[in-house]
Amino acid sequence: MAAPVTVASGCGYAWPPKCSSGSLPLGSIGSEEVKGEEDCLTRCLQAAGMTGHDAAEKRRLLASAARRLLAEGGAEDAQAQAYWVPGRIEVAGKHTDYAGGRSLLVAASRGFAVVAVPRQDATCRIFTTLGANHRRESAILQISKDLEPQHGHWAVYPAVTIRRLARNFGISLGVDIAVERDLPESSGMSSSSALVCFMWLILAERNNIYESKAFRDNLRSPEELFSFLGCIENGQDCGSVLVGDKGVGTFGGSEDHTAIMSSEAGKLKLFSYCPTTHEASYNCPASLIFVVGVSGSLARKTGEVMADYNNSAFLARDAAAAWADSAGELPLAGATFVPGHANLAEVVRHVRKQGLTGDALKAAVGAAIDRVDDGQKYGPKLGVKYKIGALRERFEQFFDESEVLTSQLAAALGTADLAAIGKASDESHRQAVQHLRNTIPETAWLPEEARRLGAVGASAFGAGFGGSCWALVHQAEAEAFAIKWREAYVAKFPRWAESCLFFCMRPGPGALRMP
Repeated sequence: MAAPVTVASGCGYAWPPKCSSGSLPLGSIGSEEVKGEEDCLTRCLQAAGMTGHDAAEKRRLLASAARRLLAEGGAEDAQAQAYWVPGRIEVAGKHTDYAGGRSLLVAASRGFAVVAVPRQDATCRIFTTLGANHRRESAILQISKDLEPQHGHWAVYPAVTIRRLARNFGISLGVDIAVERDLPESSGMSSSSALVCFMWLILAERNNIYESKAFRDNLRSPEELFSFLGCIENGQDCGSVLVGDKGVGTFGGSEDHTAIMSSEAGKLKLFSYCPTTHEASYNCPASLIFVVGVSGSLARKTGEVMADYNNSAFLARDAAAAWADSAGELPLAGATFVPGHANLAEVVRHVRKQGLTGDALKAAVGAAIDRVDDGQKYGPKLGVKYKIGALRERFEQFFDESEVLTSQLAAALGTADLAAIGKASDESHRQAVQHLRNTIPETAWLPEEARRLGAVGASAFGAGFGGSCWALVHQAEAEAFAIKWREAYVAKFPRWAESCLFFCMRPGPGALRMP
């Protein structure tokens, strides 16, 4: 049985970060003659824990990105840096991070291959491909604290990152960036947060942010950095110095950035949030493998979907406010993560200090919320109110997911307890469908079908409203299972036959800078 293993560096992210002097000629990265394990980038990918097959695939993506920069006027001998930035799989912890709860995370085996070349001016040119037809796209962004992000455009995430770093750290030096990806777009695996992460990695190095006083004084641990990356996206303050600004319009937390930056090959990471805190790392059972089913229905956080996503966050926010109003006090004597405002995890910790645990704690908090949960006072925006009982329901889903199911699933995976994995993942998925209501028919059905086909456990994951599901299966059966799962899905939902994707993976490494 595999016991929890806490890595030597805490959450697994090297600290303090340093600017690397390593680089390679752009032409050599883009060479058609990639020499397998003799290639230094391939060796870096394998050293991080990728299989030989995966490392070769990512190396080809890096070569393609480098060739794009060459085609856009880059010099063969220009010194370039290469990055791998993965998507993430949320094994448990649905909509918990912004409320201070827990989540269990791994890095996906798919993500972004990025090549960057420094510039001597304040321009950032970004080149990528989008869509099933791999159409070429580009954006030219000027580094400025007044840069206006274009919402609804793919470049909003790089633009928001540039603007925030200009305001918080005074950056002024730009880069040319080319991006290739094997992570499906809007698949629920945090492709948007990955954009923020690679923009941070590239611009922090280009502008020597790691040596700045603002960085050293305000981001003193990996977890504080991950929180800051989340604040770039949601626009919130990160302490009193790294003040907030325009985000992308969603009110999420830092789970995605934490997973992308800190993951390690073969491991699951348990974190809590507000503040971001590494609680434990677990070895993924060697006999099991993840099969990911990408529904083909895009999980874009725009328009109505953004409103649905934010509504889950507002319900959690207002459930905590309702408890405080009912109790006549802020939890923890007012020592809350956001001054003057409680989150649900803080409410739980406060009531636990009064001697209550488990179902009694859940009932006490629920009853306090119930006293003011009358559909009259609280709502997501002016003129709109939640239905009666909505706040208590949101709290109870949060409590079960964060305080019970995420920890149970982490422990079950750490000890390879197959029955417990199935029980915890089934209940987590059931509550997402019935109480969180962030699934669509496709992602509600996929885990149930995976279990019928023999998966050890399965669940939808991520923000929801489209996206993907995971299933855990015995390694020897994984490829055959993936084929059967896909065939069943296409028979049930034929409209997604061309855009769905099913693939097998072990937990991969987090973001890498190479060489």
